Amino acid sequence: MIEQFNQFFNKQSLASTYKPTFVKCLLDIGDCNDSEGKEWVEDKEEHYNVDLNFIVARFLRYYHPLKFKYKLKQEATKNTIAIYDILETYKDLVGIKSTPPLKKFCSKKFSDMRETTIKNPAIQQQVMPKLLNDCNIYEHDSKKILIKKEVVDYMKRNRSVLKSALNNMIAIYLEKCNKKVPDVSTKLLEEIRRKKLSPSKFEKITSLGDSCCFYCGKKSSYFEQEHFIPWNFIPQSENYNIVPACKKCNSSKSDKLPVKKYLDEIIERNKKLENLPVEYSEEFMKTSYENCRSEYHGINERLWEP
Repeated sequence: MIEQFNQFFNKQSLASTYKPTFVKCLLDIGDCNDSEGKEWVEDKEEHYNVDLNFIVARFLRYYHPLKFKYKLKQEATKNTIAIYDILETYKDLVGIKSTPPLKKFCSKKFSDMRETTIKNPAIQQQVMPKLLNDCNIYEHDSKKILIKKEVVDYMKRNRSVLKSALNNMIAIYLEKCNKKVPDVSTKLLEEIRRKKLSPSKFEKITSLGDSCCFYCGKKSSYFEQEHFIPWNFIPQSENYNIVPACKKCNSSKSDKLPVKKYLDEIIERNKKLENLPVEYSEEFMKTSYENCRSEYHGINERLWEP
């Protein structure tokens, strides 16, 4: 069994992220709640019968933020993958602003979406049979997989290590498809805490702008810590990318990129900042802005302004 996983992780190249993502879904088989598809796992004497609904619910949930939140490409070209097409078809159901919890992907409301995914050739003809060439740990038919309990027990004992290794495989592949996108590996984490600058640091930044909103120029006694280049593109809270924004501008801008005049203004503002990170430079800021526009915001999409 260990040899099977070693063989899989030693694979030199991937054709897509499907295989490692499918294996990530298997990690939950022996450890899930009733509301997260436990009824789809049938306990037999030496193995589990696992309905594919259990797997594709997780499959869809893993890909949802990659498509809608971080807008990561899954191909080096403009082509989209089948799972992205399915998510696009059902986007009114699943929503795009935030990723639904796993229990919703497991609910009856999402049954048509799961069934569409199960029947898709990407699952039936690509990932499910071809994964066995690299990691022979289950048997399958068109509706379920059979997996030995010893395999599930091994995955439970080594869950953290396996998940990290799988995320690393996925990140390496995605970095090739998203060469201008920073922090790809971070975006694979299920929970990313959005940190804030300390009150004292933010107060200094606010004072540089005479306690006015960076965008509309209105004075206020309270400002939000706004990420100039959207946090979904650069998931960090560095001082060079944080500006004070009034509630109205912060809400309106959301995850959009502002018009270019504000790029010039923040570069000028940053000249007054102390303790800038070593990676910062004017060129870095300009490049990050342009990369965000082409890879995340959309080169033909209208830039935001108040």
